Amino acid sequence: MQNPADLTKETKLFKTGNSWVFRVLKQDKEFLHADSNTRFKKTISPDGRQITFTKIEEADPNLMKYIEKQYKKHQPLMERLKNL
Repeated sequence: MQNPADLTKETKLFKTGNSWVFRVLKQDKEFLHADSNTRFKKTISPDGRQITFTKIEEADPNLMKYIEKQYKKHQPLMERLKNL
C-alpha cells in the first residue's frame, strides 16, 4: 500500500473548456480507487485558503437490493408518503 505522505505534492489549477481543474495524478487516482464515475464532495474553507475533496462512498449493493425489496413490499405506503 502506498504511503499517503508520498502523494502530498503541489498541483496547479488550469483551464479546460469552461471549467477550472486541479490535476490528479495516476498515483492519486489509484490510491483513491477512483475512476470517472467516482463522486466527491467539495468543501471550501471559510477563508478560501483550503479545498477538501471527500470521496462519496457508494451504497452496498446488497443494501440497495434490500431497500428496493422493502420499497416494493410497501409500495402503497410509499406512494402515500411521497405525496405528503
